[in-house]
Amino acid sequence: MNQPDPGGSSGDDPKPGRPSPINRCLITGAALALVATAIMAAFTWPAVYAQPRGVPVGLVAPQPQAASVVAALEQARPHEFTIRRYGDRAAAVAAIRHRDVYGAVVVGEGRPELLVASGASTVATQLISAMTVALGAPDQSATGRPEVTDVVPLSPHDDRGAGLSAFFFPLLLGGLKGGIFIAIGVQGTSRRLLTLAVLAGTAGVAVAIVAQPVFRILGGSFLLNVAASGLTIAAIAATVIGLRNLIGLHGVGVGTVVIMLFGSPISAAMLPVEFLPRPWGTIGQFFPPGASVSLIRSISYFPDAPTTTQWLVLCGWTLAGCLLAVLAGQRPSAWARSRTPPTTKIA
Repeated sequence: MNQPDPGGSSGDDPKPGRPSPINRCLITGAALALVATAIMAAFTWPAVYAQPRGVPVGLVAPQPQAASVVAALEQARPHEFTIRRYGDRAAAVAAIRHRDVYGAVVVGEGRPELLVASGASTVATQLISAMTVALGAPDQSATGRPEVTDVVPLSPHDDRGAGLSAFFFPLLLGGLKGGIFIAIGVQGTSRRLLTLAVLAGTAGVAVAIVAQPVFRILGGSFLLNVAASGLTIAAIAATVIGLRNLIGLHGVGVGTVVIMLFGSPISAAMLPVEFLPRPWGTIGQFFPPGASVSLIRSISYFPDAPTTTQWLVLCGWTLAGCLLAVLAGQRPSAWARSRTPPTTKIA
């Protein structure tokens, strides 16, 4: 004869738990549907309303030709470009390598030339490559068609840039999932920060190894890619941990919304900042996803470009999250205060 288990039910005939009330099921299903809709809307609206506005492009041309190029460009594609004049081709190339412009138009006595940088953005490269009307080559003949020179090409192992674009979302998820697990599964502020440090250091090395020598979608300094990847994960996870210590488990949800539903869609991972609705593209660069996208792209393809701002943004979010965790961890939580029995004074 089978003996009942300590829980009061036999292994052959387990007693099911009490079914959830119908109204709770309806409310939960509707709430989850709203969450799914919000996620879809958050990631879709930047692409739906995306259009180029003020994309910086260099121009090298004598004054009479420069005026005609600018006028033709404004007529053909109004408000899409911001033209910056440079004295010669070398200055325009230097501006591209410093990420001051996405490309340049070089017009002289001979055949016009378009300078592009697919390493900065394939979308911007396609837009600049379509500037044949402004260069006076509507016939597209062999002699009239502008020569296109890719000053900063993509890696031959990622010639469409799909690998680099896909790299950022798993990096974001790694930091977010790591922060959620630490915030919920690890007790004690010091233990959480220790786990965060191990996560950031180990993940930074592992991610850089997979993305650079294995998949070859990253370039540049391996150590800088390690630091940037680890700091991205640390900034995202620290934000979640700090909010968890501040407002309890609700902080995990707030951190997820801030990073995933707000910071990620405007990070410019898929489209350049100038394509996103204003001013959200610029705002997105001051959140961990946006700063990470710009920093890792610069490390891989633009070693001459300034990256101080991106490093400071990631460090700032990391330090703010850790500081918030420490300060909030020093005060007892509302749950702990509610469980503390009142003291009784004996006369």
